[in-house]
Amino acid sequence: MFKEDQLQAICILDGRNQDKMEEVAAYFSEFALIKYRVRIEVSYLIFLSQCTKIVRKINKGETQFLNHLWQNFRLKDALAVKVIEKKINHDVKAVEYYLQKRIEKTTLRDLIPFIHIGLTSYDINIPSYALMLSEFRKEVLAAKLQLLTGKLRELIISCQNDIMLGRTHGQPALPTSMGKELAVFYQRIISERQSIKTHQFQGKLTGAIGNFNALDFVYPEYDWTILSQKFIKSLGLEPNIVTTQIIPYDNWLMFFDNLKRLNNILLNLVQDIWWYISFEYFLQKKKAEEVGSSTMSHKINPITFENAEGNLQLANTFFEFFVRKLAVTRLQRDLSDSTIKRDFGLAFGFTILAWDSILSGLSRITPNPSKMKEDLDSHWEIFSEGVQTYLRSRGYKDAFEILKEKTRGKTFDKKNFHKLIDDLPIKSEDKKKLKIASLEKYLGLAKKITKKVLS
Repeated sequence: MFKEDQLQAICILDGRNQDKMEEVAAYFSEFALIKYRVRIEVSYLIFLSQCTKIVRKINKGETQFLNHLWQNFRLKDALAVKVIEKKINHDVKAVEYYLQKRIEKTTLRDLIPFIHIGLTSYDINIPSYALMLSEFRKEVLAAKLQLLTGKLRELIISCQNDIMLGRTHGQPALPTSMGKELAVFYQRIISERQSIKTHQFQGKLTGAIGNFNALDFVYPEYDWTILSQKFIKSLGLEPNIVTTQIIPYDNWLMFFDNLKRLNNILLNLVQDIWWYISFEYFLQKKKAEEVGSSTMSHKINPITFENAEGNLQLANTFFEFFVRKLAVTRLQRDLSDSTIKRDFGLAFGFTILAWDSILSGLSRITPNPSKMKEDLDSHWEIFSEGVQTYLRSRGYKDAFEILKEKTRGKTFDKKNFHKLIDDLPIKSEDKKKLKIASLEKYLGLAKKITKKVLS
């Protein structure tokens, strides 16, 4: 059931697809960003207590209370932060003031001066976004991609022995198998999935301009490069201490490029499946209650693959822009990256929307081997490659030219192609060898390659 706010939304992620975006919103919404900021501020205060003498030792109960602030962060808490932000016009400082209010009546009130001490906003923002990316990758992307590759694998297994007409330049080329052609995509996806899984996200805590100025001035007895690395590692991130006020985003951009490549592979897959559906190599499952056209009552359209195509292109438009924009900043920083990072959810939202459409589409199609065979048997001219190659191996120097003259631009069935072979000026034993019973005999190693990919 649609809600009023969905009907008034500008973006389809928060509008007609709002119900599919809960997982994305949990990591990339304004609420999520505030929650991650609270988490970093609290973690930093606890870290100072555990690893330095700057802050007194925080006992177990106090530590639990501080962690409770972010672990049980609710919408009402985020609204309280936004009230402060509206008054002071600074989002990160609003989190600091919110935390001050939360602890001012507890045993931790003596630590109020040490919340955010020596830090700049981006010592909070950068680890926050890095954790958003890292944890979304682990908890959402990885699981979704596992489902997608599993579904594709099932489809490959179901059609690994279905022989069909391969096409190059859109024209009849050579025999292949549906399983092998889909296995090409499967292997590409698996390769990118591994890169996504092993990517290490960088974070930073280096001060207002990257030199630890305030921390080194007030607490010179500590090696802040070491402490910074230790803190960032404690969050599960890879530290970078060579920064300006912001971290060089190259590390994150590598991840975006990875996802962009993966989405392009999936774009290629859905377009090919769209063509196979149009050739009737795949049949679409009919759902009685659905309508395919407002006027053509017979139609079942491949809309899930078409929707996936559009959303993959939208997602990659954002990833491409992030890579282009975030690679550049003015001097030690400017603010133009801030609004960009707030829109990371758009790229991931359209990605998830596309992946869900692909999953739905793959569950709606079944191979149609009889149609594949029918098309293949209608194009025996494709065996001319095998004939001319065989003849060349037997010393016929004009083999290619002879076959070109007889077959180029023409279509043959089995009977007519066998007649062509009979008319060739070659030995009878060669004619016998070339008059194969079916084009499956010219499949090559398609089945072997498919099994290798699946093993």
